[in-house]
Amino acid sequence: MIINNKRYFEKQPISYWLASAFMTNYPALEEDITVDIAIVGGGLAGIQCAYQLEKEGFKIAVLEATHIGHGASGHTTAKITSQHSLIYDKIQNQLGSELAKQYATANETAIHEIKKIAEENNIDCEYISQSSFVYTQQDEYLQKIHDEVKAASSLGIKASYIENIPFPIPIKGAVRFDNQAQFHPLKYLFSLAEIIHNKGVQIYEQTRIVDIEESDNYVIVTSHGKKITAEKVIIASHYPFIISMECTSQEFILPELIL
Repeated sequence: MIINNKRYFEKQPISYWLASAFMTNYPALEEDITVDIAIVGGGLAGIQCAYQLEKEGFKIAVLEATHIGHGASGHTTAKITSQHSLIYDKIQNQLGSELAKQYATANETAIHEIKKIAEENNIDCEYISQSSFVYTQQDEYLQKIHDEVKAASSLGIKASYIENIPFPIPIKGAVRFDNQAQFHPLKYLFSLAEIIHNKGVQIYEQTRIVDIEESDNYVIVTSHGKKITAEKVIIASHYPFIISMECTSQEFILPELIL
């Protein structure tokens, strides 16, 4: 549609991942419950946390404000990579090799873990191994590219310097990470959610958490006043709803899952 020589969408654009996956329909929480672990947020971080913890025998509830996967996970680039711009040389220089190694290992492990989970559960999520690239078209950044290759390689990542990438884009140089991947995030997430739900993990949609109380256990409160009592709480939402609250307990967890 064109108005005053400006083009507008006739319909609100929708993520390809959302448009090409089925809609979930888990119930809203309508009564107070008690669990071992409450997970706030039904995206990739929350569902994968629930998957790992269910195997340890915990009673778990996942609370999602809208529909699972409809936040950041449903609008992701869908790449699974340990490459996050030019970061390894920076981490090494600022924080040291030990922490840089931990960061590299955690991200490389995540790539393989997602593949392992998909294969073990026969999840058809279009997982494809790919290389990942960061390139420059300016001479002034070439040294940074070389430094990144050296740093990443020293940390166990299969990184190399190249002068051409598999796209019709002229470049000065690039760093390539091998053994990275891409997938359909919602086909993976929705299948994993169904698997854990069938194993007893409670999943609630349209259940927004607005407050948390701390006593002997944690009590998190929904926008409709329902309460979930839990020994441990994992905040796996895109933006922590309690960001301004102070919490010193080691049982209150903010997971960082980097894809």
